[in-house]
Amino acid sequence: MSDARKPGIALAATFTSDGLGDAMARRLRDTGREVMAAPYGQVLEPLLDPGSVLLAHAGVNVVLLRAEDLFRGGADPSAGDRLLDELLSVLSAAPNRSAATWLVALTPPSPGALADPARARWVEAATRRVTETVAPLPGMHLVALDDLTDRYEVPQTHDEYADRIAHLPYTDEYFDALTDWLVRLAGTTWRKPRKVVVLDCDNTLWAGVCGEDGPLGVEIGPGRRAVQEFMRDQRAQGKLLCLCSRNEEADVRAVFAENPAMVLTMEDVTAHRIGWQPKAQYLYELSQELGLALNSFVFVDDDAVECASVRAALPEVAVVELTRDADAAPRQLAHETAFDQLTVTDEDRLRADWYRAEPERRALEQSLADYEEFLARCAIEVSMEELTDSALDRAAQLTTRTTQFTLAGTAFTVPELRRLLDGGGRGWTVRVRDVFGDYGTVGLVLAQADGDVLNVPVFLLSCRVLNRRVESRMLRMLGAEAAAAGCRTLRLPYRPTPRNAPARHFLKEISGGVIGADDDPGVIAVRVADWADAPAVAAP
Repeated sequence: MSDARKPGIALAATFTSDGLGDAMARRLRDTGREVMAAPYGQVLEPLLDPGSVLLAHAGVNVVLLRAEDLFRGGADPSAGDRLLDELLSVLSAAPNRSAATWLVALTPPSPGALADPARARWVEAATRRVTETVAPLPGMHLVALDDLTDRYEVPQTHDEYADRIAHLPYTDEYFDALTDWLVRLAGTTWRKPRKVVVLDCDNTLWAGVCGEDGPLGVEIGPGRRAVQEFMRDQRAQGKLLCLCSRNEEADVRAVFAENPAMVLTMEDVTAHRIGWQPKAQYLYELSQELGLALNSFVFVDDDAVECASVRAALPEVAVVELTRDADAAPRQLAHETAFDQLTVTDEDRLRADWYRAEPERRALEQSLADYEEFLARCAIEVSMEELTDSALDRAAQLTTRTTQFTLAGTAFTVPELRRLLDGGGRGWTVRVRDVFGDYGTVGLVLAQADGDVLNVPVFLLSCRVLNRRVESRMLRMLGAEAAAAGCRTLRLPYRPTPRNAPARHFLKEISGGVIGADDDPGVIAVRVADWADAPAVAAP
């Protein structure tokens, strides 16, 4: 696919949005992605027309709703009731009719609407109904705009004159902020998310040098506290926090332990490298320790030389050169796209806790000479559950984030998964637990029967549970499902990627080495009857 044909943004709004669409197009100009807009004021129509910019589009659909526009021109707000009912009905069906990811935003009501009690009540009720309809829909995301003016420091939201004469309800500054935020959220669907935030300490988490100023001498004012609160929120969203500091470790730990202004604790830190080696080296070591690729890292440091060094040595790392202006630092972080995240799943929230338990697993493994005994002591439980709407967000996330144990590296959006299931396909999510804790949903299988053959386009597993024999148990469970469906053969297509060697190794093991050259795609056929009694094998 050429760059010009990359999925872009389709826009529909209940108000004039020409300027908004043009601004989005300017921001996307260098990406090869386009912006397409529905005609003025049309939201319901393009949701009904299969050939419209919304339903015929496979990128990101942005729908902007100002509730009062549904009764614009009416003497009474109840004039919008019928249109609201129709809109909610077609919105509910939209994920099944489109392969796009949907962003739905309720934009602020005008001061005039809020000043009229009847109109204000109608707007409030309509807002509640839209929220209740959109929030549970897989692949459709309700975009909160409550803090947009504060985040972008917009001095005035509404333009009542432009609204009256041109149905342009907001100021240029608000439209600019809205454009930036929507494009950033759309961008999260086109790139892999960052999983690890590596933090400098001196003049980043606090002002001053802990080795010289002491644990109580460094300053943690409102700005630095806000930086730490931002990072704590990142951890709550599933990112791992690490430290990388040129200091003595004891001095850094003393600040965390003794300074009462600290927001973060050492328990929030998954791993650290504190010492005097180059920070690029430390980042590489952290990548190896965590088993995560460097392109999932964000490095935050105030030192321009350190940032330049990491950019040069590790270009795949996102580098944030944090201002030393404590008051400006939180605002800078709020505008860094490396931290943008559209969805937060239960597994995201579990990630940091899982990594905290990992040293116990490693200690047990190192204490035993027999790996099989280690696995037995872990008491690993694997369950495979039918893929349902409630798990589609996590399933889609797994297809974009899993890079090592994946047969083809194919990413799916939530609507694309829905289409596969609605077209006769089946899917299963895989959950793993052991004596140390819950790994969460870490695997995904998608399959579709063709006669007595079960085609398996997706068979993937998070790197967190590699070397645990989980992949073998997944295949056994899949074999049982295939047998129950009357299938005799599992067909596993393979496409090599720069990182999926573990999946290739597994396919070699189960096929007896019958697989093409390292850079050639191929298909492995597994007899269901044979696999039922096959020994467990694991990817390295």
